[in-house]
Amino acid sequence: MTSPKSGIKILSETIGSGPELKRGDCVRLRYDIQLCRGDFLVQDQEAMYTVGDRDFVAGFRYGLEGLRSGGVRRFRASPHLCYGDMALGSVPANAALIFDIKSSEIVLATTDDREEAS
Repeated sequence: MTSPKSGIKILSETIGSGPELKRGDCVRLRYDIQLCRGDFLVQDQEAMYTVGDRDFVAGFRYGLEGLRSGGVRRFRASPHLCYGDMALGSVPANAALIFDIKSSEIVLATTDDREEAS
């Protein structure tokens, strides 16, 4: 497993049996996002996501690094990797967020060395 970037703390993980998610892969994720105090911002959200895409905060992107398809992971992202000192809707300034990736599946893999290994 790739060690997480500074500001990401893996709280729990079940390693998936599939390949590691790679930049450019299109993946289907089901996840929750909550504040450290427990308030849910998003619950049971399902979304298609291109790994490395900047549509999500850096903490989300960095927390997915090293995750394998079929795996689940719960991680904490520090405020500087989320919204920093900006308050946004129900997210207060300087809030750390908890991301709970409940399912992960590669829908369309990038062309890379995975194909050469088969």
